[in-house]
Amino acid sequence: MTICAALLLATGAQAQQPRYKQHAGRYGGNSGICLFEDGKFLLYGYATAVFGQYLFEKDYLLFYPDKPAVFTVYAHKNPALHDSTRINFVNFQDGRTWVQFNNTKAQRAFNEDANCFDAPFVYQHPGNLKTFTLLAAAPESEQLVSWEYANAKGCNDFIFLYNKPKREYEHFSAHLEQGTLKTDNGQAYTKVTQDESEDGQWKEILEWKRQYFASAAQEADKVLANKHYNTFAPDLKQYTFDNKTALYIANNAEDNEAYFRGNQYKDDRYIRLYEKILPQRESKVSHLSSAPGSIFFTVCGEGSEKSYHYNGFIKYEEDKPDGPLPTTTVPVKVTE
Repeated sequence: MTICAALLLATGAQAQQPRYKQHAGRYGGNSGICLFEDGKFLLYGYATAVFGQYLFEKDYLLFYPDKPAVFTVYAHKNPALHDSTRINFVNFQDGRTWVQFNNTKAQRAFNEDANCFDAPFVYQHPGNLKTFTLLAAAPESEQLVSWEYANAKGCNDFIFLYNKPKREYEHFSAHLEQGTLKTDNGQAYTKVTQDESEDGQWKEILEWKRQYFASAAQEADKVLANKHYNTFAPDLKQYTFDNKTALYIANNAEDNEAYFRGNQYKDDRYIRLYEKILPQRESKVSHLSSAPGSIFFTVCGEGSEKSYHYNGFIKYEEDKPDGPLPTTTVPVKVTE
């Protein structure tokens, strides 16, 4: 039986088996597992929050975390770009990743030992793409995963998203022993006693769960983003679509002009619709002959003058000083 089939069958079983309700609750402290009555769970900890589904099988609990795709691609036809292509690379710095445009050699997205990152990472490619391939090295392995795409609609504005595989996304099992949840990797989480404080935290967790699965049910086949690739979920009834520019323009776009000049990344008045495209083929590659260099270069310290910096923000005249800064002025590092 497949995992999907087993999970579907479990939906009916959960309504009949009281142990889902009996064992629901939070197990652990700063890290642990939350079991919900409907067969869903939350694995949480430092910089970790993974939802999924679990099943009882005899004396064991089998956990199936929601595992995001290694790559997700969103595309848009942007008339302002004419014959060039623009790509926003999201999370590609998290692992060893490559990209191949048309029939050229694959190239690393980031240099080896890259650091001091200045997102968003936007690359302007000359010409249009007919095909492209995204590749990533598996953790602690030389094997690569390769996702090949065809640009059938002739889009020229893309968002490439990389989700680095994590141990937390792998299936695991556990068993209950006197109120303690013991996992197959040696972790033990004791059930938290329900009191007024815990009851408040549990309500917050349930709301978090509700929001997560409501969002997951409306799978993000489309995203709306501004020119700096900050994404939004606005009420499109408050926007007008402009056919010439392919932009959704807020009906009150002229309001708060001064504010958005100083907060361009947050500007949601002019947004574009990007639609998910699926790979034509997914495969594993044992060897890759890549071109030298990388699309983005960024380091700290020596050589940092050559590092990538996003240059998409408009510098308005009022932002520019009238003359050179006094020599006594201490430079302040600006972070987004």
